Amino acid sequence: MKEKTTAIALVALWVLGWGVGGSLIDAGLIRAEVYSLEGGQMGTLVTFLVWSLFWAGLGMKLWRRRDADPSGDDAGGGEGADLEKP
Repeated sequence: MKEKTTAIALVALWVLGWGVGGSLIDAGLIRAEVYSLEGGQMGTLVTFLVWSLFWAGLGMKLWRRRDADPSGDDAGGGEGADLEKP
């Protein structure tokens, strides 16, 4: 159950980071007058798409690294697996 709760918390934080990060980038570009909201929403759309692709790519990279076991042990069995259990 703890693993499931941790996974939910990580996804919630990831979505929060995506939303806040995208909004801050968008606000910065509007403030820097790279584009304005009066001329339509194309700049915001491009920012949203680029940020979403970047954030998703970073998430996938981190998820793969999380799934990779650096020790080469599957941690689910093998010799000594009983020693790690409380």
